[in-house]
Amino acid sequence: MNFEPLIKARKLLDTFWKSSLLKGRCWGPIRRDNPFSGSNIIMSDGESLVSVSQLPDGSLRIHEFCKTIGGTLFGAEVRKTLGEAGISIQD
Repeated sequence: MNFEPLIKARKLLDTFWKSSLLKGRCWGPIRRDNPFSGSNIIMSDGESLVSVSQLPDGSLRIHEFCKTIGGTLFGAEVRKTLGEAGISIQD
């Protein structure tokens, strides 16, 4: 796949990238049921997180996430797993 659109997007988003409290490039396993398949740009300002990924046709997909109050089911499972292993977790 030609990742030029995603590379261009990363350059255009440089101001956000530089100011992000959390940022990175990651890879989602290629599967039809995975909305994060392929290369992703991840950025967060601490309250929200944005993931930009490229679809096979070259268009980009943006996922947006907000910080929760009270947690999520997935977060609870992660906390439980780490807690059962005796790992200290801070809120």
